[in-house]
Amino acid sequence: MRKASFVMIFSALVLMQACTLAYGADPLSLTYAGGTGAGESTSKFPENSWNYTYQYHVFVLSGDVPQGRLFSQLQLGEIDSKTGLTYARMNLYGSTYSIDLGDNVVNFSDLTLNSLSYQGAGVTLKPSSNFSLSVVGGARGSGMWGADVKRDTRTKDNFTGVKTVFYPGMGFGLSAVYLTTPGGTDVLSYGGEYIFNDLKFSAEHGSALDGKAVNGEVKYQNNWLTLGTVYRNIDPTYVVPFDYVSHKGMRGTYSSLGIRPSNNLSINVQSDNYIDRLNGSPDVSNLDTRGDINCNFGSGTNIGYSGWRNDRPAYERGGITDGEMMYITQQFVLLTRNSVYFRSQPTWFESASPSEESYSEKKDIAGVNISLFDLIHLNYEIENAEKIFKSTDIKINPSAYTARMDLFETQIMDSPFSLASSVNYRKDIPDKGVSEDEISTSVYSDMTVKYIPSSDLSCYITAKVFNMSSPNEDRTAREQKDLSFGLNYTFNTNFYLK
Repeated sequence: MRKASFVMIFSALVLMQACTLAYGADPLSLTYAGGTGAGESTSKFPENSWNYTYQYHVFVLSGDVPQGRLFSQLQLGEIDSKTGLTYARMNLYGSTYSIDLGDNVVNFSDLTLNSLSYQGAGVTLKPSSNFSLSVVGGARGSGMWGADVKRDTRTKDNFTGVKTVFYPGMGFGLSAVYLTTPGGTDVLSYGGEYIFNDLKFSAEHGSALDGKAVNGEVKYQNNWLTLGTVYRNIDPTYVVPFDYVSHKGMRGTYSSLGIRPSNNLSINVQSDNYIDRLNGSPDVSNLDTRGDINCNFGSGTNIGYSGWRNDRPAYERGGITDGEMMYITQQFVLLTRNSVYFRSQPTWFESASPSEESYSEKKDIAGVNISLFDLIHLNYEIENAEKIFKSTDIKINPSAYTARMDLFETQIMDSPFSLASSVNYRKDIPDKGVSEDEISTSVYSDMTVKYIPSSDLSCYITAKVFNMSSPNEDRTAREQKDLSFGLNYTFNTNFYLK
Protein backbone atom coordinates (compact mmCIF):
# COMPACT_ATOMS: atom_id res chain seq x y z
CA MET A 1 0.00 0.00 0.00
CA ARG A 2 2.74 2.46 0.95
CA LYS A 3 4.80 1.71 -2.15
CA ALA A 4 1.84 2.07 -4.50
CA SER A 5 0.69 5.24 -2.75
CA PHE A 6 4.18 6.70 -3.09
CA VAL A 7 4.20 5.99 -6.85
CA MET A 8 0.79 7.58 -7.25
CA ILE A 9 1.57 10.71 -5.21
CA PHE A 10 5.01 11.15 -6.80
CA SER A 11 3.51 10.92 -10.31
CA ALA A 12 0.85 13.48 -9.42
CA LEU A 13 3.46 15.86 -8.00
CA VAL A 14 5.58 15.55 -11.14
CA LEU A 15 2.59 16.38 -13.32
CA MET A 16 1.63 19.35 -11.14
CA GLN A 17 5.18 20.67 -11.07
CA ALA A 18 5.28 20.50 -14.86
CA CYS A 19 2.06 22.45 -14.99
CA THR A 20 3.59 25.40 -13.11
CA LEU A 21 6.13 26.07 -15.85
CA ALA A 22 3.72 28.08 -17.99
CA TYR A 23 0.62 30.17 -17.62
CA GLY A 24 -2.47 30.38 -19.73
CA ALA A 25 -6.16 31.12 -19.68
CA ASP A 26 -7.64 27.85 -18.44
CA PRO A 27 -6.45 25.78 -15.46
CA LEU A 28 -6.18 22.02 -15.50
CA SER A 29 -8.93 19.99 -13.87
CA LEU A 30 -8.17 17.40 -11.19
CA THR A 31 -10.87 14.90 -10.21
CA TYR A 32 -10.78 12.42 -7.35
CA ALA A 33 -13.14 9.47 -6.95
CA GLY A 34 -12.73 6.98 -4.15
CA GLY A 35 -14.59 4.49 -2.07
CA THR A 36 -14.31 1.70 0.45
CA GLY A 37 -16.55 -1.17 1.39
CA ALA A 38 -16.96 -4.59 2.89
CA GLY A 39 -19.24 -7.55 2.37
CA GLU A 40 -19.97 -11.11 3.33
CA SER A 41 -21.84 -14.16 2.14
CA THR A 42 -23.29 -16.63 4.64
CA SER A 43 -24.48 -20.13 3.77
CA LYS A 44 -24.67 -23.59 5.27
CA PHE A 45 -22.44 -24.67 2.38
CA PRO A 46 -18.77 -23.69 2.93
CA GLU A 47 -18.15 -22.88 -0.75
CA ASN A 48 -20.78 -20.12 -0.56
CA SER A 49 -19.49 -18.52 2.64
CA TRP A 50 -16.91 -15.75 2.42
CA ASN A 51 -16.17 -12.16 3.41
CA TYR A 52 -14.18 -9.41 1.73
CA THR A 53 -13.06 -5.80 1.94
CA TYR A 54 -12.11 -3.40 -0.84
CA GLN A 55 -11.24 0.20 -1.61
CA TYR A 56 -10.26 2.25 -4.62
CA HIS A 57 -8.81 5.70 -5.34
CA VAL A 58 -8.91 7.30 -8.79
CA PHE A 59 -7.13 10.53 -9.80
CA VAL A 60 -7.81 12.14 -13.18
CA LEU A 61 -5.85 15.15 -14.42
CA SER A 62 -6.91 16.64 -17.74
CA GLY A 63 -6.79 19.86 -19.70
CA ASP A 64 -5.35 21.78 -22.61
CA VAL A 65 -1.59 21.94 -23.09
CA PRO A 66 0.52 23.78 -25.70
CA GLN A 67 0.80 20.59 -27.80
CA GLY A 68 -2.88 19.63 -27.61
CA ARG A 69 -4.92 17.88 -24.93
CA LEU A 70 -3.71 15.97 -21.85
CA PHE A 71 -5.56 13.18 -20.08
CA SER A 72 -4.01 11.14 -17.26
CA GLN A 73 -5.51 8.69 -14.78
CA LEU A 74 -4.16 6.71 -11.83
CA GLN A 75 -6.20 4.14 -9.93
CA LEU A 76 -5.14 2.42 -6.73
CA GLY A 77 -7.09 -0.57 -5.44
CA GLU A 78 -7.13 -2.82 -2.42
CA ILE A 79 -8.88 -6.17 -2.16
CA ASP A 80 -8.75 -8.20 1.07
CA SER A 81 -5.73 -6.22 2.35
CA LYS A 82 -3.83 -6.72 -0.92
CA THR A 83 -2.98 -3.51 -2.72
CA GLY A 84 -1.85 -2.61 -6.18
CA LEU A 85 -1.87 0.05 -8.86
CA THR A 86 -4.84 -1.16 -10.88
CA TYR A 87 -4.83 1.37 -13.71
CA ALA A 88 -2.38 3.97 -15.00
CA ARG A 89 -2.66 5.92 -18.22
CA MET A 90 -1.39 9.14 -19.74
CA ASN A 91 -2.66 10.34 -23.12
CA LEU A 92 -1.40 13.40 -24.97
CA TYR A 93 -2.98 14.14 -28.33
CA GLY A 94 -3.21 16.85 -30.93
CA SER A 95 -4.44 17.25 -34.47
CA THR A 96 -1.51 15.30 -35.97
CA TYR A 97 -0.44 12.88 -33.22
CA SER A 98 -1.43 10.84 -30.17
CA ILE A 99 0.82 9.39 -27.45
CA ASP A 100 -0.37 6.79 -24.94
CA LEU A 101 1.48 5.39 -21.93
CA GLY A 102 0.14 2.73 -19.57
CA ASP A 103 -3.22 0.99 -19.91
CA ASN A 104 -4.86 1.30 -23.30
CA VAL A 105 -6.84 -0.53 -26.01
CA VAL A 106 -5.50 -1.13 -29.53
CA ASN A 107 -7.67 -1.94 -32.54
CA PHE A 108 -5.72 -2.56 -35.76
CA SER A 109 -7.99 -4.93 -37.71
CA ASP A 110 -10.15 -8.05 -37.44
CA LEU A 111 -7.25 -10.33 -38.39
CA THR A 112 -4.52 -8.78 -36.21
CA LEU A 113 -5.33 -6.81 -33.06
CA ASN A 114 -9.05 -6.38 -32.47
CA SER A 115 -9.84 -4.25 -29.38
CA LEU A 116 -7.03 -5.75 -27.30
CA SER A 117 -6.42 -4.31 -23.83
CA TYR A 118 -2.70 -3.89 -23.20
CA GLN A 119 -0.20 -2.23 -20.89
CA GLY A 120 2.60 -0.43 -22.66
CA ALA A 121 3.07 2.47 -25.04
CA GLY A 122 1.54 3.60 -28.30
CA VAL A 123 2.17 6.40 -30.77
CA THR A 124 0.03 7.47 -33.73
CA LEU A 125 1.26 10.04 -36.23
CA LYS A 126 -0.95 11.77 -38.83
CA PRO A 127 1.35 14.08 -40.80
CA SER A 128 -1.34 14.50 -43.48
CA SER A 129 -5.03 13.82 -43.94
CA ASN A 130 -4.39 10.74 -46.09
CA PHE A 131 -1.63 8.99 -44.11
CA SER A 132 -1.21 7.65 -40.56
CA LEU A 133 1.37 5.50 -38.76
CA SER A 134 0.73 3.69 -35.46
CA VAL A 135 3.29 1.86 -33.30
CA VAL A 136 2.39 -0.03 -30.11
CA GLY A 137 4.33 -2.23 -27.72
CA GLY A 138 3.57 -3.89 -24.41
CA ALA A 139 1.80 -6.84 -22.87
CA ARG A 140 -1.80 -7.95 -22.56
CA GLY A 141 -3.62 -5.76 -20.06
CA SER A 142 -6.45 -6.18 -17.55
CA GLY A 143 -3.97 -7.07 -14.81
CA MET A 144 -2.53 -5.08 -11.96
CA TRP A 145 0.68 -3.11 -12.15
CA GLY A 146 1.60 -4.31 -8.67
CA ALA A 147 2.63 -7.86 -7.81
CA ASP A 148 0.15 -8.48 -4.99
CA VAL A 149 -3.27 -8.24 -6.63
CA LYS A 150 -4.05 -9.55 -10.11
CA ARG A 151 -7.33 -9.47 -12.00
CA ASP A 152 -5.76 -11.40 -14.86
CA THR A 153 -3.45 -14.26 -13.90
CA ARG A 154 -2.55 -15.24 -17.48
CA THR A 155 1.05 -14.88 -18.64
CA LYS A 156 1.76 -11.31 -19.70
CA ASP A 157 3.65 -12.00 -22.94
CA ASN A 158 5.05 -8.99 -24.76
CA PHE A 159 4.22 -7.95 -28.32
CA THR A 160 4.91 -5.10 -30.73
CA GLY A 161 2.86 -3.87 -33.65
CA VAL A 162 3.03 -1.37 -36.51
CA LYS A 163 0.16 -0.21 -38.71
CA THR A 164 0.17 2.15 -41.67
CA VAL A 165 -2.88 3.54 -43.47
CA PHE A 166 -2.74 5.41 -46.76
CA TYR A 167 -5.57 6.97 -48.78
CA PRO A 168 -4.32 7.80 -52.29
CA GLY A 169 -7.71 9.27 -53.22
CA MET A 170 -10.71 8.39 -55.41
CA GLY A 171 -12.26 6.37 -52.55
CA PHE A 172 -9.29 4.00 -52.18
CA GLY A 173 -7.62 3.10 -48.87
CA LEU A 174 -4.65 0.82 -48.21
CA SER A 175 -3.35 -0.58 -44.90
CA ALA A 176 -0.59 -2.87 -43.65
CA VAL A 177 0.08 -4.37 -40.20
CA TYR A 178 3.19 -6.07 -38.81
CA LEU A 179 3.14 -7.87 -35.44
CA THR A 180 5.41 -9.93 -33.28
CA THR A 181 3.81 -12.64 -31.13
CA PRO A 182 4.99 -14.06 -27.78
CA GLY A 183 5.96 -17.30 -29.51
CA GLY A 184 8.31 -15.49 -31.87
CA THR A 185 5.99 -15.75 -34.86
CA ASP A 186 5.73 -12.68 -37.08
CA VAL A 187 2.30 -11.72 -38.37
CA LEU A 188 1.85 -9.68 -41.53
CA SER A 189 -1.42 -8.45 -42.93
CA TYR A 190 -2.34 -6.08 -45.70
CA GLY A 191 -5.68 -4.87 -46.92
CA GLY A 192 -7.62 -2.19 -48.67
CA GLU A 193 -11.02 -0.68 -49.24
CA TYR A 194 -12.86 1.12 -51.98
CA ILE A 195 -15.90 3.32 -51.38
CA PHE A 196 -18.09 4.48 -54.24
CA ASN A 197 -21.18 6.40 -53.15
CA ASP A 198 -23.20 3.92 -51.05
CA LEU A 199 -21.13 0.87 -52.04
CA LYS A 200 -18.09 -0.36 -50.11
CA PHE A 201 -15.55 -3.11 -50.91
CA SER A 202 -12.92 -4.16 -48.35
CA ALA A 203 -10.49 -7.05 -47.97
CA GLU A 204 -7.64 -8.14 -45.69
CA HIS A 205 -5.10 -10.95 -45.94
CA GLY A 206 -2.99 -12.16 -43.02
CA SER A 207 -0.20 -14.71 -42.64
CA ALA A 208 1.57 -16.23 -39.64
CA LEU A 209 3.97 -19.15 -40.22
CA ASP A 210 1.87 -21.73 -42.13
CA GLY A 211 -1.43 -20.11 -41.14
CA LYS A 212 -3.29 -17.86 -43.55
CA ALA A 213 -6.38 -15.71 -43.12
CA VAL A 214 -8.63 -13.88 -45.56
CA ASN A 215 -11.46 -11.52 -44.75
CA GLY A 216 -13.49 -9.75 -47.44
CA GLU A 217 -16.68 -7.67 -47.38
CA VAL A 218 -19.12 -6.12 -49.84
CA LYS A 219 -21.63 -3.67 -48.36
CA TYR A 220 -24.32 -1.38 -49.71
CA GLN A 221 -25.98 1.15 -47.41
CA ASN A 222 -28.32 4.09 -47.86
CA ASN A 223 -30.95 5.77 -45.72
CA TRP A 224 -33.34 2.81 -45.65
CA LEU A 225 -31.42 -0.25 -46.92
CA THR A 226 -28.33 -2.11 -45.69
CA LEU A 227 -27.11 -5.17 -47.58
CA GLY A 228 -23.78 -6.89 -47.07
CA THR A 229 -21.77 -10.11 -47.24
CA VAL A 230 -18.57 -11.02 -45.39
CA TYR A 231 -16.35 -13.90 -46.48
CA ARG A 232 -13.95 -15.47 -43.95
CA ASN A 233 -11.29 -18.13 -44.42
CA ILE A 234 -9.06 -18.37 -41.34
CA ASP A 235 -6.78 -21.39 -40.91
CA PRO A 236 -6.83 -23.20 -37.54
CA THR A 237 -3.06 -22.60 -37.37
CA TYR A 238 -3.35 -18.83 -37.81
CA VAL A 239 -1.97 -17.31 -34.58
CA VAL A 240 -1.83 -13.64 -33.57
CA PRO A 241 -0.75 -12.09 -30.24
CA PHE A 242 -2.65 -13.86 -27.44
CA ASP A 243 -4.53 -15.95 -30.01
CA TYR A 244 -7.82 -14.15 -29.53
CA VAL A 245 -9.31 -14.22 -33.07
CA SER A 246 -12.92 -15.27 -32.51
CA HIS A 247 -13.39 -16.75 -35.99
CA LYS A 248 -10.23 -18.85 -35.95
CA GLY A 249 -10.68 -21.99 -38.06
CA MET A 250 -13.80 -20.65 -39.76
CA ARG A 251 -14.51 -20.67 -43.48
CA GLY A 252 -17.76 -19.34 -44.85
CA THR A 253 -19.95 -16.32 -45.48
CA TYR A 254 -22.02 -14.07 -43.25
CA SER A 255 -24.77 -12.10 -45.00
CA SER A 256 -27.15 -9.50 -43.62
CA LEU A 257 -30.10 -7.48 -44.86
CA GLY A 258 -31.64 -4.50 -43.09
CA ILE A 259 -34.66 -2.54 -44.28
CA ARG A 260 -36.01 0.54 -42.53
CA PRO A 261 -38.57 2.23 -44.83
CA SER A 262 -39.79 4.44 -41.97
CA ASN A 263 -39.07 5.26 -38.33
CA ASN A 264 -41.89 2.91 -37.31
CA LEU A 265 -40.86 -0.21 -39.23
CA SER A 266 -37.62 -2.21 -39.38
CA ILE A 267 -36.75 -5.61 -40.87
CA ASN A 268 -33.46 -7.47 -40.37
CA VAL A 269 -32.23 -10.84 -41.68
CA GLN A 270 -28.87 -12.54 -41.05
CA SER A 271 -27.39 -15.79 -42.37
CA ASP A 272 -24.10 -17.41 -41.35
CA ASN A 273 -22.94 -20.41 -43.41
CA TYR A 274 -19.61 -21.76 -42.15
CA ILE A 275 -17.28 -24.71 -41.61
CA ASP A 276 -15.52 -24.86 -38.24
CA ARG A 277 -12.17 -26.60 -38.83
CA LEU A 278 -10.99 -26.01 -35.25
CA ASN A 279 -13.84 -27.30 -33.06
CA GLY A 280 -16.08 -29.21 -35.47
CA SER A 281 -15.96 -31.53 -38.45
CA PRO A 282 -13.84 -29.91 -41.20
CA ASP A 283 -16.09 -31.30 -43.97
CA VAL A 284 -19.57 -30.46 -42.66
CA SER A 285 -21.24 -27.04 -42.95
CA ASN A 286 -23.26 -25.27 -40.27
CA LEU A 287 -26.00 -22.76 -41.05
CA ASP A 288 -27.29 -20.14 -38.60
CA THR A 289 -30.14 -17.90 -39.71
CA ARG A 290 -32.07 -15.20 -37.92
CA GLY A 291 -34.65 -12.57 -38.79
CA ASP A 292 -36.79 -10.02 -37.01
CA ILE A 293 -39.42 -7.41 -37.77
CA ASN A 294 -40.54 -4.58 -35.52
CA CYS A 295 -43.45 -2.19 -36.03
CA ASN A 296 -44.25 0.75 -33.78
CA PHE A 297 -47.72 2.26 -34.20
CA GLY A 298 -48.49 5.83 -33.27
CA SER A 299 -51.18 4.64 -30.84
CA GLY A 300 -48.50 3.36 -28.44
CA THR A 301 -48.69 -0.20 -29.73
CA ASN A 302 -45.43 -1.96 -30.55
CA ILE A 303 -45.46 -5.44 -32.10
CA GLY A 304 -42.63 -7.62 -33.29
CA TYR A 305 -41.51 -11.05 -34.38
CA SER A 306 -38.13 -12.74 -34.47
CA GLY A 307 -37.17 -16.23 -35.50
CA TRP A 308 -33.94 -18.21 -35.67
CA ARG A 309 -32.68 -21.59 -36.78
CA ASN A 310 -29.24 -22.97 -35.92
CA ASP A 311 -28.40 -26.11 -37.90
CA ARG A 312 -25.07 -27.38 -36.54
CA PRO A 313 -24.44 -31.01 -37.54
CA ALA A 314 -20.65 -30.53 -37.53
CA TYR A 315 -20.38 -30.69 -33.73
CA GLU A 316 -20.32 -33.78 -31.55
CA ARG A 317 -23.25 -32.56 -29.46
CA GLY A 318 -24.87 -30.57 -32.27
CA GLY A 319 -28.32 -30.58 -33.76
CA ILE A 320 -31.01 -28.20 -34.97
CA THR A 321 -32.39 -25.46 -32.76
CA ASP A 322 -35.45 -23.50 -33.89
CA GLY A 323 -36.99 -20.64 -32.02
CA GLU A 324 -39.47 -17.82 -32.32
CA MET A 325 -40.55 -14.85 -30.29
CA MET A 326 -43.71 -12.84 -30.80
CA TYR A 327 -44.31 -9.81 -28.62
CA ILE A 328 -46.68 -6.90 -28.21
CA THR A 329 -46.43 -3.86 -25.96
CA GLN A 330 -49.26 -1.42 -25.33
CA GLN A 331 -48.75 1.88 -23.61
CA PHE A 332 -51.51 3.55 -21.62
CA VAL A 333 -51.86 6.68 -19.52
CA LEU A 334 -52.85 6.43 -15.87
CA LEU A 335 -51.55 9.57 -14.19
CA THR A 336 -48.34 9.00 -16.16
CA ARG A 337 -47.30 6.77 -19.07
CA ASN A 338 -47.42 3.01 -18.35
CA SER A 339 -47.42 -0.18 -20.40
CA VAL A 340 -48.45 -3.82 -20.53
CA TYR A 341 -46.64 -6.45 -22.58
CA PHE A 342 -46.84 -10.07 -23.68
CA ARG A 343 -44.20 -12.37 -25.22
CA SER A 344 -44.55 -15.89 -26.56
CA GLN A 345 -41.32 -17.86 -27.09
CA PRO A 346 -41.56 -21.39 -28.54
CA THR A 347 -38.29 -23.29 -29.13
CA TRP A 348 -37.40 -26.73 -30.47
CA PHE A 349 -34.18 -28.73 -30.31
CA GLU A 350 -33.56 -31.84 -32.43
CA SER A 351 -30.35 -33.51 -31.30
CA ALA A 352 -27.94 -35.10 -33.76
CA SER A 353 -26.42 -37.15 -30.93
CA PRO A 354 -28.15 -39.99 -29.05
CA SER A 355 -26.55 -38.73 -25.83
CA GLU A 356 -28.44 -35.43 -26.07
CA GLU A 357 -32.12 -35.05 -25.28
CA SER A 358 -34.38 -33.52 -27.94
CA TYR A 359 -37.13 -31.30 -26.60
CA SER A 360 -39.75 -28.68 -27.36
CA GLU A 361 -40.61 -25.75 -25.13
CA LYS A 362 -43.16 -22.95 -25.15
CA LYS A 363 -42.78 -20.00 -22.81
CA ASP A 364 -45.31 -17.19 -22.30
CA ILE A 365 -44.42 -14.02 -20.42
CA ALA A 366 -46.83 -11.26 -19.44
CA GLY A 367 -46.10 -8.14 -17.44
CA VAL A 368 -47.02 -4.59 -16.55
CA ASN A 369 -44.84 -1.51 -16.08
CA ILE A 370 -46.18 1.33 -13.95
CA SER A 371 -44.44 4.67 -13.62
CA LEU A 372 -45.43 6.97 -10.76
CA PHE A 373 -44.59 10.51 -11.89
CA ASP A 374 -41.12 9.46 -13.10
CA LEU A 375 -40.06 8.87 -9.48
CA ILE A 376 -41.02 5.24 -8.88
CA HIS A 377 -41.09 2.41 -11.41
CA LEU A 378 -43.01 -0.80 -10.71
CA ASN A 379 -42.85 -4.01 -12.72
CA TYR A 380 -44.69 -7.28 -12.26
CA GLU A 381 -44.14 -10.27 -14.56
CA ILE A 382 -45.55 -13.79 -14.84
CA GLU A 383 -43.75 -16.53 -16.78
CA ASN A 384 -45.30 -19.91 -17.65
CA ALA A 385 -43.68 -22.65 -19.72
CA GLU A 386 -44.25 -26.15 -20.97
CA LYS A 387 -41.27 -28.35 -21.82
CA ILE A 388 -41.57 -31.81 -23.40
CA PHE A 389 -38.65 -34.25 -23.66
CA LYS A 390 -39.26 -36.22 -26.85
CA SER A 391 -37.57 -39.54 -26.04
CA THR A 392 -39.53 -40.05 -22.81
CA ASP A 393 -42.61 -37.84 -23.36
CA ILE A 394 -41.93 -36.34 -19.95
CA LYS A 395 -43.61 -32.95 -19.60
CA ILE A 396 -42.83 -30.28 -17.04
CA ASN A 397 -44.46 -26.90 -16.48
CA PRO A 398 -42.02 -24.48 -14.84
CA SER A 399 -43.18 -21.01 -13.91
CA ALA A 400 -41.74 -17.86 -12.39
CA TYR A 401 -42.96 -14.63 -10.85
CA THR A 402 -40.96 -11.42 -10.54
CA ALA A 403 -41.74 -8.09 -8.94
CA ARG A 404 -39.48 -5.05 -9.01
CA MET A 405 -39.62 -1.55 -7.56
CA ASP A 406 -37.17 1.21 -8.46
CA LEU A 407 -37.02 4.55 -6.71
CA PHE A 408 -35.04 6.83 -9.01
CA GLU A 409 -32.55 9.23 -7.51
CA THR A 410 -34.69 11.87 -5.84
CA GLN A 411 -33.74 14.96 -3.90
CA ILE A 412 -35.00 14.95 -0.31
CA MET A 413 -37.06 18.13 -0.09
CA ASP A 414 -34.74 21.14 -0.57
CA SER A 415 -31.76 19.54 1.17
CA PRO A 416 -28.44 18.55 -0.48
CA PHE A 417 -29.36 14.88 0.13
CA SER A 418 -30.87 12.48 -2.40
CA LEU A 419 -32.14 8.91 -2.17
CA ALA A 420 -32.29 5.99 -4.63
CA SER A 421 -33.41 2.44 -3.99
CA SER A 422 -34.55 -0.77 -5.68
CA VAL A 423 -36.07 -4.09 -4.64
CA ASN A 424 -36.32 -7.17 -6.86
CA TYR A 425 -38.13 -10.40 -5.93
CA ARG A 426 -38.22 -13.59 -8.01
CA LYS A 427 -39.88 -16.95 -7.39
CA ASP A 428 -39.05 -20.00 -9.54
CA ILE A 429 -41.34 -23.07 -9.49
CA PRO A 430 -39.79 -26.05 -11.34
CA ASP A 431 -43.11 -27.82 -12.04
CA LYS A 432 -46.77 -27.89 -11.17
CA GLY A 433 -47.72 -29.36 -7.82
CA VAL A 434 -44.24 -29.31 -6.28
CA SER A 435 -43.77 -28.75 -2.57
CA GLU A 436 -42.43 -25.54 -1.06
CA ASP A 437 -39.06 -27.25 -0.47
CA GLU A 438 -38.53 -27.42 -4.25
CA ILE A 439 -39.21 -23.74 -4.93
CA SER A 440 -36.40 -21.19 -5.29
CA THR A 441 -36.78 -17.55 -4.30
CA SER A 442 -34.40 -14.61 -4.45
CA VAL A 443 -34.64 -11.09 -3.09
CA TYR A 444 -32.24 -8.29 -3.99
CA SER A 445 -32.42 -4.78 -2.54
CA ASP A 446 -30.15 -1.77 -2.47
CA MET A 447 -30.29 1.78 -1.18
CA THR A 448 -28.03 4.75 -1.88
CA VAL A 449 -27.98 8.04 -0.02
CA LYS A 450 -26.04 10.90 -1.65
CA TYR A 451 -24.85 14.19 -0.24
CA ILE A 452 -24.27 16.80 -2.97
CA PRO A 453 -23.44 20.19 -1.43
CA SER A 454 -22.11 21.57 -4.74
CA SER A 455 -21.59 20.61 -8.38
CA ASP A 456 -17.95 19.73 -7.58
CA LEU A 457 -18.51 17.45 -4.58
CA SER A 458 -20.68 14.43 -3.92
CA CYS A 459 -20.57 11.69 -1.28
CA TYR A 460 -22.58 8.49 -1.05
CA ILE A 461 -23.30 5.44 1.06
CA THR A 462 -24.74 2.28 -0.49
CA ALA A 463 -26.13 -0.82 1.20
CA LYS A 464 -26.94 -4.02 -0.74
CA VAL A 465 -28.61 -7.24 0.42
CA PHE A 466 -29.17 -10.41 -1.61
CA ASN A 467 -30.95 -13.47 -0.24
CA MET A 468 -31.43 -16.69 -2.19
CA SER A 469 -33.23 -19.79 -0.97
CA SER A 470 -33.23 -22.97 -3.03
CA PRO A 471 -34.16 -26.68 -2.82
CA ASN A 472 -32.07 -28.83 -0.49
CA GLU A 473 -30.17 -30.47 -3.33
CA ASP A 474 -29.25 -27.07 -4.81
CA ARG A 475 -26.16 -25.64 -3.13
CA THR A 476 -26.66 -22.05 -4.27
CA ALA A 477 -28.63 -20.87 -1.22
CA ARG A 478 -26.90 -17.96 0.51
CA GLU A 479 -27.29 -14.45 1.92
CA GLN A 480 -25.00 -11.62 0.83
CA LYS A 481 -24.51 -8.16 2.31
CA ASP A 482 -22.39 -5.26 1.10
CA LEU A 483 -21.86 -1.77 2.52
CA SER A 484 -19.77 0.87 0.74
CA PHE A 485 -18.88 4.56 1.05
CA GLY A 486 -17.42 6.91 -1.54
CA LEU A 487 -16.99 10.45 -2.78
CA ASN A 488 -16.24 12.38 -5.97
CA TYR A 489 -14.49 15.74 -6.00
CA THR A 490 -13.44 17.97 -8.88
CA PHE A 491 -11.45 21.12 -8.24
CA ASN A 492 -9.44 23.78 -10.00
CA THR A 493 -5.73 23.08 -9.60
CA ASN A 494 -4.79 26.71 -10.32
CA PHE A 495 -1.99 25.35 -12.52
CA TYR A 496 -1.97 26.84 -15.98
CA LEU A 497 -0.43 25.90 -19.30
CA LYS A 498 -0.12 28.15 -22.34
